[in-house]
Amino acid sequence: MAKYDPRVLVRGPGCQMVFDALVSHNAPRSVIQDFWWKNGQWGGRTWLATYAGDGATKAFQRLATGLKTCKKLVGQTPEGKLNSRITVAKAPALGDEAVAFDLSMEGPDGNVLSDHHIWVRVGTLTVEFSDRGAQRTPGFPLDVVADKQLDRLTRGVRG
Repeated sequence: MAKYDPRVLVRGPGCQMVFDALVSHNAPRSVIQDFWWKNGQWGGRTWLATYAGDGATKAFQRLATGLKTCKKLVGQTPEGKLNSRITVAKAPALGDEAVAFDLSMEGPDGNVLSDHHIWVRVGTLTVEFSDRGAQRTPGFPLDVVADKQLDRLTRGVRG
């Protein structure tokens, strides 16, 4: 099960709700799948979580609420310092409900790194799709991965 333990704390209005959703903090079970892209680069990731009852709906509501007020995620994760600006984007029509946003930060070489995130709820499941370094050309085909995985999930949940 993928989980930050102890819980990573971030500051700012609504920001803890955003970060907790990104790492499936309140999910009883979650799993991460990384995608490797051209030249051995980490291209993207999905983070699938399952909830009991209306837990997925509540997790989505917390994320959507947090995105209205949180402009920057700042904190310390096990991987290092977190200092990312949030830009809400137009959400694709996926699953039962979806949000999309970009997280941008300055990279070690001074260039801005931007990761695109799509967070989708399907029934009692949530899945977050993200690419790594969206400015690269050609970019990781995040929309194709999201479409294929959601098709599989929808068949599994609905069928």
